[in-house]
Amino acid sequence: MPSVSPPSDLEARKIFRVQALVVSALTLGFYFVLGQAAAQSALYGGAIVLFNTWLTHRRLRVAQELAKIAPGREVTSLYVAAVQRFVFTLIFFALGMGWLKLAPVPMLISFAFTQFSYFIGGFIISKK
Repeated sequence: MPSVSPPSDLEARKIFRVQALVVSALTLGFYFVLGQAAAQSALYGGAIVLFNTWLTHRRLRVAQELAKIAPGREVTSLYVAAVQRFVFTLIFFALGMGWLKLAPVPMLISFAFTQFSYFIGGFIISKK
């Protein structure tokens, strides 16, 4: 079975750019259709995913280094990263909807589309 390596720094930047374009497009779309409040909410939802993408790539680099010096420990590091992303996502949504009083629907739509664009960006990179 072929091994799958995590994206390089260049590939991660390309995926991040694809996601940033999706966030920008969704923010502009919500701005023109529903106004500034919806656009702010969409931008916030997309920013959550951008933060998660950055955090994931950082954790993957740490896991790669850990695999070199302490084989087997990288799996624990990746599990911790998954829990960390989940917790941060919940906290950011709670802050956005609760404390900042942002509209939930544009935030969730932007979050979902931006998250999906991670896979599209990876697919585009893998085809090159």
